[in-house]
Amino acid sequence: MPAVDLITRPSAGPVPAAYLGLLAREWEATMPPALIRCRFLGLLYVLHDRADEIGHVRPRHGGDVVQDLARGACLSTEDTVRYLTAAMAAGVVVRHGTDVYALRPAAVPDWHAAVDHITATRERTAP
Repeated sequence: MPAVDLITRPSAGPVPAAYLGLLAREWEATMPPALIRCRFLGLLYVLHDRADEIGHVRPRHGGDVVQDLARGACLSTEDTVRYLTAAMAAGVVVRHGTDVYALRPAAVPDWHAAVDHITATRERTAP
């Protein structure tokens, strides 16, 4: 789905709408290229798409939320976990319990913390 469709279609509620507005209009422009190249940005769009009206992302159809996000973003489960943790380090996602994530429209995300996390975990998992 083109980014324009994500921006112009109605969101599920005020939190996802605010998150998408920041993501598409501000955050993406300030994001280091390393986050865009590694598909981190795509996961953030999938998180928005899966969020309910208050910004919570829960498992769909009784499944696992991480596997659902991985399928939606065309990522491996391992990469999805790494990118979710990086999004939490950046301050744009928080975790509620074991299977619920929440969008966090933050004014100033720490993208460098996300890059540091992704780089560090990639080095540990490299053969």
